[in-house]
Amino acid sequence: GMSYYVTVAGKYVNEKRLDMIANNLANSLTAGFKASRPVFGMVSTSGDGAGNQAILKNAYVSLSDSYIDFSDAPIIESGAPLDVAIQGKGFFSVMTPDGVQFTRNGQFRLDNTGRLVTMTGEPVMGKGGEITINVTQGQAISIEADGSIFLGKMLVDIIKVTEFKNMKDLKPVSRSNFVNTGDDPGQAPKVYSVRQGSYEASNVNVVLEMVDLIHTMRAFECYTKIDQMFGDINEKLTGLAKF
Repeated sequence: GMSYYVTVAGKYVNEKRLDMIANNLANSLTAGFKASRPVFGMVSTSGDGAGNQAILKNAYVSLSDSYIDFSDAPIIESGAPLDVAIQGKGFFSVMTPDGVQFTRNGQFRLDNTGRLVTMTGEPVMGKGGEITINVTQGQAISIEADGSIFLGKMLVDIIKVTEFKNMKDLKPVSRSNFVNTGDDPGQAPKVYSVRQGSYEASNVNVVLEMVDLIHTMRAFECYTKIDQMFGDINEKLTGLAKF
């Protein structure tokens, strides 16, 4: 029965892998999206109880976990005054109904009360909390490299940027938002700059994902064929046992 487990494990791994690739490809145009990558592990099932472990030792691959690839994505110049990109480390803080979340997606706008919010309406946090920009006619909004927001010549607030020592603690909760599951509250990065009129794209490399998809599909088909073969053999054995 062991070879059967190997194919089931192989199919499961490839299904998970396909889900991951599909999710990456679906978000290749999502600003601030970070791709997921698989972590493969070997699981060994061994022993017949009589110490003949070396002979019966069998190992199969499992998708033990996945990790987020936090590498930088291209920065797109949009010219929109409320689009901001972080150059260097760090994340914007946004307030959601589930508490503070972190994102690299700097496509912001003003809501009808003048608050600086994400495209989905989550307030962007400044050093003084939520940021409200009361724009009157003819005043320009300028955002400096340190995240300072000016309305004309008046300082409104400074956009909060936070980095984490252990990025493994950041778990994705929406298309480009992460939640911090660790104890490290984070701190302002030593070196970063905020760029107005630009936003960070997705870091999905479509060509690489497609190559991965082809390999995974081939492996998946192969496992499915092996599975059918075991099914046929099982049927024949069951048939023989009846005589």
